[in-house]
Amino acid sequence: MDQDREFYKMMEVPEPTLCYLCRMQRRLSYRSERFLYHRKCDLTGKQIISTYSIDKPFPVYQVDEWLSDRFDPLAFGRDFDFSRPFFEQFFELRDTVPRRNLIQDKPMENSEYCNTVGHLKNCYLCFSSSTDEDCYYNSWVNFCKSCVDNKSVHRSELCYECVDCRDCYNLKHGQNCTNCKDSYFLRNCQGCRDCFGCSNLINKQYYLFNKPQTKEQYEGFFGQVDVGSYQVIKKITERIDGELADLVVKEYEGVNNINSVGNYLRNNKNAYICFDSEECEDIRYSQAIVKAKNSMDHSHWGEGTENIYECQAVGYNCANMRFCNLNWSGCSDMTYCDHCFSSKNSFGCVSLKRNEYCILNKQYSKAEYHKMMTKIIEHMKKTGEWGEFFPAEHAPYAYNETMAHEDIPLTREEVLRRRWKWKDDIAEKNYKGPIYQIPDNIRDVEDDITKHILLSEPSKIPYKVVPQELAFYREQTIPIPRQTPDERHWERLKKRNPRMLWDRACAKCGLAIRTSYSPERPEQVYCEECYLSEVY
Repeated sequence: MDQDREFYKMMEVPEPTLCYLCRMQRRLSYRSERFLYHRKCDLTGKQIISTYSIDKPFPVYQVDEWLSDRFDPLAFGRDFDFSRPFFEQFFELRDTVPRRNLIQDKPMENSEYCNTVGHLKNCYLCFSSSTDEDCYYNSWVNFCKSCVDNKSVHRSELCYECVDCRDCYNLKHGQNCTNCKDSYFLRNCQGCRDCFGCSNLINKQYYLFNKPQTKEQYEGFFGQVDVGSYQVIKKITERIDGELADLVVKEYEGVNNINSVGNYLRNNKNAYICFDSEECEDIRYSQAIVKAKNSMDHSHWGEGTENIYECQAVGYNCANMRFCNLNWSGCSDMTYCDHCFSSKNSFGCVSLKRNEYCILNKQYSKAEYHKMMTKIIEHMKKTGEWGEFFPAEHAPYAYNETMAHEDIPLTREEVLRRRWKWKDDIAEKNYKGPIYQIPDNIRDVEDDITKHILLSEPSKIPYKVVPQELAFYREQTIPIPRQTPDERHWERLKKRNPRMLWDRACAKCGLAIRTSYSPERPEQVYCEECYLSEVY
């Protein structure tokens, strides 16, 4: 497209050789959020939690040690060898330079077991989340309090098993809801309270399965439903999934978007084939970014970024970045840099901290730097490397540890056939201790459950319930979950549409639309105008 070509010219890069989905997959093969390991800090020897398992080749430092003066990234600098490919030299450097154990933006309080997060208090196993308190087992949850087992929830409190909800209070099993309260099993609802098993409602109260009730009728029904029973909730879930399978849906999820195409979009302008993005302008082929401008193929983060191309996890006031991974806090004019902090004008560097004019972590003068960079780019054009993000086969993680596996799941055989890495021992299944029988009702659960190993149904993978989690279930009358946190996370992911678009016709007016609902899906897909007129 002409607009794409203008951007490539501005960024001085060639046109991509892969489709947008494959480019996203390659970038996300460098992003791991949920996998945490016990290991030692390679600087101090202290036991730490890390996103990197012990088998990784590079040293791993605890965050404060990595940021300290005890570690100088320029001590690892080396000359560029024009007789060898760039990537070969870059990955040799990467595998020697220390990395921080977790990506956490302080202040963090009592939230050690969280990654790609910031400003958390009393949180456990939360990922890609910010400014939360007393939250557990969440992903992409922000400005929330006392929320458990959620995906993409914002500014909410006391929410459980919710997906894509915001400004909600005491909502259980909700999806695509806004400003809903004291309700169960809602889908695509706004401003509803005291509702159960409903969809496509706005500003309603006392509804059961989309039918109005008196207050006495609703309270009578709710008083007869034992929401603390696992079997009761299981049967209700099966009924809800059956009754709402063919509901009317809007072509995309989002509001206040101008000239935008994609899904899960909010307050964007000129966002083309983008997903999970908010308050962005002039972005294309991007995912999970906030407050970004004039960028393409940008996955995760944002917050004041501009002129970003083919980057993963670049954020906090960064600009003019090409082919970078995990660079943040004021980085600018960087190319092929990885894991850098507050640095500028650098090429092929790893773990820089407030450095400038560096190539392969070696310091240059300004004039020397620009001369060398031009020469290296010409060299990379000859080797066929220029214009490509870091190859997936050199990612620091196994494919099934990464966000790429969440968006584009592959089998072990498919991954190995592509010569990518696969980790076989992620889910430990060899527990042979006593089997703890979980009571059906939360009211019958004893304190000692937190001391026992539980086995998932039906995978038999062991997991535990922590004390603060048990307290939440008791206070909210929620039965103990029967699956591991990761399995529950995957079940929530199934409720979201893929980051792909299909050409379809509005089921009401016939208008041509692009939607993330594939043609074989059972839902009736309406264009935005028909949906708003028909449903609301």
